[in-house]
Amino acid sequence: MAVAFDVVVIGCGPGGERAAIQAARAGARVAVVEQAHVLGGARVNWGTIPSKTLRETALFVYSLTRLHLHGIRTEIASEITVADFMYREQQVVQRELELLDRSLARYQVEVFKGRGRLVDPHQVAVIGSGGETIVVLRGETVVIATGASPSRPADVPFDRECVFDSDTILKLPRMPRSLIVLGAGVVGVEYASIFAAIGLEVTLVDTRPQLLPYLDREIAGRLEEELRHLGIVILHDDRYQSVVRTSASSPRVGCTTQGGAVLEADALLYCVGRDGNSRDLGLEALGIVPDARGLLEVNEYFQTAVPHIYAVGDVVGYPALASTSMEQGRQAIRHALGLAGPKGRTEALPFAIYSIPEVSHIGVTEELLKERGTGYVVGRGQYALNPRGQILGDTGGLLKLLFEAEGMTLVGAHVVGGQAAELVHVGQAFLRAGATATQIAETLFNYPTLSDLYRHAAMEALAEKVKRDGKV
Repeated sequence: MAVAFDVVVIGCGPGGERAAIQAARAGARVAVVEQAHVLGGARVNWGTIPSKTLRETALFVYSLTRLHLHGIRTEIASEITVADFMYREQQVVQRELELLDRSLARYQVEVFKGRGRLVDPHQVAVIGSGGETIVVLRGETVVIATGASPSRPADVPFDRECVFDSDTILKLPRMPRSLIVLGAGVVGVEYASIFAAIGLEVTLVDTRPQLLPYLDREIAGRLEEELRHLGIVILHDDRYQSVVRTSASSPRVGCTTQGGAVLEADALLYCVGRDGNSRDLGLEALGIVPDARGLLEVNEYFQTAVPHIYAVGDVVGYPALASTSMEQGRQAIRHALGLAGPKGRTEALPFAIYSIPEVSHIGVTEELLKERGTGYVVGRGQYALNPRGQILGDTGGLLKLLFEAEGMTLVGAHVVGGQAAELVHVGQAFLRAGATATQIAETLFNYPTLSDLYRHAAMEALAEKVKRDGKV
């Protein structure tokens, strides 16, 4: 006999976790089914938190080894071991797992370990490692939050020794001296910059002719300059032809690209695409058919083709961020239970890339404004001309603000440089308030701060607007 719940959530990554807690806070009886041996999904265990923690470690090493201050001597081990590099990451992940367990317990969310599979529109079987059914859960509402996994082509010899994907790269058996990164999406760019910052020779192979095409082109160009400054070799519009082990005694990997490049390194990271974890969920029998990449189609309320079955997070595709997945989980439950709260599009949330340097943006790009035929004015704040930027030694950073020309209202904020992921929230607040360039220019900030870049960028935009209007 099935155990009855108001809400059954399959998967406990960021989307599933927030859906479960949102429902439990509203008084619903909630069950979570998690296949992995730990909760938290990619956010806690092998994605967001671990990679961002490693980034801070790499940034610290980079500041000691390359950003020398006159008269100050520092020492660092001649060779950084895997244990050295991963130590802080392991501490942070463990702490996050403890907080997650405590949060679910606080709201009395029941956790079932095993693989969740829908046996009918309302019943979820929890399947054990041996294929046996442990228990059947009945939910008035079901939320699918199973996430996504790295694509693993059959002709790439993943071995966890010198060929890795984004889930296994954190389990390096040794610290390589060189790395080939196939794929220049968010994950590829982040890991390429992290390993380059600690001194590895890194080659980044981008399948597209331009780096991160959804970014504002000026910002992407500045990012590429900074990546090359780190020593990263970037090959655009190319992809692998073959990947082979080149040495049995000392692990090495060779990669020949379709463009004719012959590469060799101690390790290779393959991160071209991710596929939704929708297989073996019993969806097709219910009329819910994943696309070729395993992603599920949902409406604006995150409902699938079966109205009481929702899907959130990476399994529904873009933007596939921890922040958007969390909000999607909350919004799905708000709709299912008729709760009050924000129901805005999650695509309007800030977007961040935790590379070195960071990139973050919210709102429209200059290219989109041109495509729409919208008149606009640009204002820029250069880190090199900002006292805090100079103090930090970050002279390549840029804040770019976009204003619609008629009323000079802010419509886009784009940042590349230190603290970009934090700095963009100032732009988010201005956007939500419908702030004009004049209002931003008249806003007072602490001094010296990077936030003061907003004032300078707005003043530059106002000067440009006056010049265009022929008032000077």
